Amino acid sequence: MTSGALAAPARVAAAPTRRAPAAPRLGRALLLAFAVTLATGVAGPLVGFLAPVAVNFAVIAGVTVLLARSAAASAHPTAWRWYAGSVGLGGAGSALAGAVMPWGQSALGSIPGQLLVVAAVVRLIDLRGLRASRAQLLTSLVLFVIAVLLTVHTIYRLTIAGTGLLSPTSTISMFALLFTIAIGTGCSLLLVAASPATGRQVGLLVFAAQCCASVAAGFSSVAAGPGPLVYLACSLSVLGLCLLTTAGRADRFVTDHRDAPHSSSALGALLPHATAMVGGALLLASVPVTGTLTITGSVLGLVGLSTLMIHQAVSWRAQQRLTAELTRSEAYFRTLVRGSADPVVILDDELRVRWVSPAITDLLGLDPQRIVGLPIADAVHPDDAPALITALGSAQPDDAGTKTRTARIQHLDGRWRLIRAQVRDLRGDPDVGALVLYCRDVSATAPRPADADLTAFSTTDPATGLPNRSALTQRLTAALRDPATGAAALVVIGVDGLPPGGDQNVLRELTTRFSRALRGADWLARADADEFAVLVQGTISDAETVAGRLVDAVEPVLTGGSTVRLTAAAGVTWLPADADAGETLRRADLALRSARAAGPGRVRRHSDALRMNQDREEALRADLAQALGAGQLHLVYQPVVDLALHRTTSVEALLRWRHPVYGEVSPAEFVPLAEESALITDLGRWVLHQATATVAGLPHEDLAVAVNVSARHLRTGELVDDVLAALEESGLAASRLVLEITESVLLDDGHVVADLELLRRLGVRIAVDDFGTGWSSLAYLVGLPIDVLKMDRQFLADVEHDQQRRALCASVLHLGTSLGLAVVVEGVETPAELQLLRDMGHRFIQGYLLARPLPAAALTGALPGDETVPPLGAPVPAGDDPGLGR
Repeated sequence: MTSGALAAPARVAAAPTRRAPAAPRLGRALLLAFAVTLATGVAGPLVGFLAPVAVNFAVIAGVTVLLARSAAASAHPTAWRWYAGSVGLGGAGSALAGAVMPWGQSALGSIPGQLLVVAAVVRLIDLRGLRASRAQLLTSLVLFVIAVLLTVHTIYRLTIAGTGLLSPTSTISMFALLFTIAIGTGCSLLLVAASPATGRQVGLLVFAAQCCASVAAGFSSVAAGPGPLVYLACSLSVLGLCLLTTAGRADRFVTDHRDAPHSSSALGALLPHATAMVGGALLLASVPVTGTLTITGSVLGLVGLSTLMIHQAVSWRAQQRLTAELTRSEAYFRTLVRGSADPVVILDDELRVRWVSPAITDLLGLDPQRIVGLPIADAVHPDDAPALITALGSAQPDDAGTKTRTARIQHLDGRWRLIRAQVRDLRGDPDVGALVLYCRDVSATAPRPADADLTAFSTTDPATGLPNRSALTQRLTAALRDPATGAAALVVIGVDGLPPGGDQNVLRELTTRFSRALRGADWLARADADEFAVLVQGTISDAETVAGRLVDAVEPVLTGGSTVRLTAAAGVTWLPADADAGETLRRADLALRSARAAGPGRVRRHSDALRMNQDREEALRADLAQALGAGQLHLVYQPVVDLALHRTTSVEALLRWRHPVYGEVSPAEFVPLAEESALITDLGRWVLHQATATVAGLPHEDLAVAVNVSARHLRTGELVDDVLAALEESGLAASRLVLEITESVLLDDGHVVADLELLRRLGVRIAVDDFGTGWSSLAYLVGLPIDVLKMDRQFLADVEHDQQRRALCASVLHLGTSLGLAVVVEGVETPAELQLLRDMGHRFIQGYLLARPLPAAALTGALPGDETVPPLGAPVPAGDDPGLGR
C-alpha cells in the first residue's frame, strides 16, 4: 500500500535567507531514511504482514505532523503545509480504500492527495522571477508528464502486460493512480529544471520521492495479497515519505536568491529534451521485444514530438526577444557614450584597457582600437603611475562612491595633459565587472604658478611650494619598495588655528619654521590643508625627536597687525615592509588623531593598541544603531540622598550598554558616538519613556527621577512633545521629573530657553549638570529656567587639603541658596569628603559612598539613605527644602 502524496515539488529556491547548506544534517537524515526503509522491508517476513503496513501508516501520520509543524521554519511555509495536507489526505484515502476495496485497487484512495500536488506546485515555484519563461515552463511540464507516462506504459508492456496477472478493472485502477502520480513526477522534474544550483537538491529529493511513490503504487496494484510485493510497496512508500521530509529540511538552507533562473540554466534547457529522449527511446526499444506498437504508445509519442516542437518554437522566440533587447540596449549604450564629450575608459582587474569611447581621439589624439589591451600604467606619466596604480588597485568592489584621481597623460603631439578621472569601482556588478573611468582634461583650469610646467605644479602645493600629498604618496611608495632606503619613519603634524582658507603668509612662516627644525636628510611635504608630513631617515625614536621639535616650532604668528594663535600635535609611524603608501598614511593619521585627543603639543606613536581602539570604535559605532532594538541597552538608577532628611529624594537614570562581544561598554565611550548623529535623540526619547515608567511603578510615591537630555535633542524642538508623551504614557507626575542639561545649552537659540520655560511651567524641574565647567560668567544664571545645580566632581579634587577648594564648594552652595536653587554634589566617594560637605551645609549628595547605580528591581524595597547616612541633629523643616523634595 502507498500513502498517496509522497512527493510534491518544492518551490524554486528563491528564499531571502543566506545561510549555508547543512550538508551533514541532510546526510544523517538520508541515512536514517534508508534505515527505516530497510526495517520496514524486513518487518514483513520477520513479524508478519501487518507490520510493514502499520509502519507505513505510522510514518504517514508522523510526516504529516512534522511537515505541518516545521513549515514555518522553511523557506516556503505555505507550500509545505500543502505537502502536509497532501500526505495526510492520501494516507487517509488509502486506509479507507483498503477497508472496502479488493487488493490491487486500494491505492486508488490516495488519488485525492496526489491531486493536491498541482496546488502545491503553484505555491512552490516562484513564477515572479520566471515571468518571461512561463511558456517554456508550460511546454517543459507537458514534456515531463508525457515522458513519465511513456516510461510507465513501456515498463508495463515489457513486464506484466501479457501475463494476465491483472484484471481489466485492476489495470484501469493502476493506470488511473499512475497517471495522477505522473503529473506530480512531471512537476518535480519541472522543479529540478527551474531551480538554481543552490536549491536544486530540494527538487532532486522531491523527484526521488515521487519515483518511489510511482514504483510503490505499481507494486501495490499488482499484489494480489500479502507477500513480497506488499513489503516492497510499503518500504518504497516509507522511503518516499522520508525523502519528502528531507526535502523539507533542505528547503530551510537555501543560500542565494540571485542564481540563474530557468531561462539561463543549462540543466533547465536540456532536461526537457533529455526526458523526452528517454521516454521515446524506451518506447522504440519495446517494439522489438513485444513485436507491437500500441495505440496508446503511438499517441503519447506523437503528442510528445508535437510538444517538443512547440517547446523549441517557444524557446527560439524567447531567445530572439532577448537578443533583440540586448542589441537595443547595447546600441543605446554606445550611442550615449559616443555622444559624450568626455571619454569613458573601462579597465579590467589587471588595469588593462578593455574598452574606450571614441572621444579619446579628441582628447589625446589616440586611436581607440590601438589602446584596447594596453596597461593603463603605460599611458600615464612615470611619476604619476605609482600613485594611480596604488589608488586603482586598492579600490573596494561594490563601493557605490565615486573617487577622483588626477594624472598626466601624453597627447599624440607629445604634450602632457592633466587628466582628471572620476573612478567608479563596478567590479562587483555582474553586468559590468570592471573599473569605469570618466575622464576630463583639466590642464587649462588647474591652479599653477606662472611659467611653471605641468610636471611641477601637479606635485607641488602652490601656497607653500612644498611637495603635495600626491608627491608624498609617490615618495612613500618608492621608499617602501626600495630595500636600500634603510630605516625610515613618517611624521604627520596637525596644525590647529589656521585661518579659514589658509593664509599664505602664515603657511609660509610655518614652512620656514619647520624647515629650520629638520635635519638634512628629512623630507617635508604638505599633506592636507592643516597637516604637514615629514619623511624621516632613521629610527622611530629619531622620528619622535623630530616630531617634538616640529610641534615646539608652532608658535603664534604675527600677520597683518594681528596674532594668529596656533597649536600642533604630531603622529609618528614607522614604514612597515608589508604595507603600501595608503596604509602608512592611515597609520600616521590614526596616531595624529590620538595626539590631538590628548591635547596640544602632544606626540603619539602608532601602535597596535591604537588600531585596536579604532577598530573597537568603528565596531561600536556600527553596532549602536541596532543595540536599542536588540535589547542590549538598559537603565540603572543612582540615588540622590538628602543628608538633612536621611532619605533618598530622587534617582538619576543612567544608560548602560551590554555589548554581546565587548561586554559592558562605558557611557563615556558610546554616548559621544551616539551624539554624532540623530541616534542620540532616539536614545534620549527611549530613556525618558523607560525611566518615567519605571519610577511611576515603584511603591515610593514621591520619588523623583532625573534624566539627562542631550544638546542635540533639545535643539531639535521635539523635547517638549517627547516629555509630555512620556509623562502621559507612564502616569508620572510632572513634578517628579527632573531634566538634566549642560551649561552650554542655555546659551543656544531662543527656542531652547523657551522650551525649558514651558516645561518648567508644566511642573518639570530643570537641573544644570556639571555646573562650573562650561560658563565663563555666572550672570547667565539670573532669570534662566533652572531649579537645581549639580556641582561637578572636579570641585572635590583634593578638597580635604586645599583651602581654596573648600571655599569654592562653599561658594557654590551659597550661590545656589541665594538664587533659591538646590545644589547636588556629585562624585562623593570618601567619608572625609562627606563630612566636609555636611559641615558646609550641603544637603543633596550623590556618589559611590552612599549608593552605586542600582537596577530597577533594587528600588522596589527600602531605598539607600537611612542606613548609609549618619544621623544628624534636628531635621530641616519641609518648608525650607528648596530643591528635590521627596
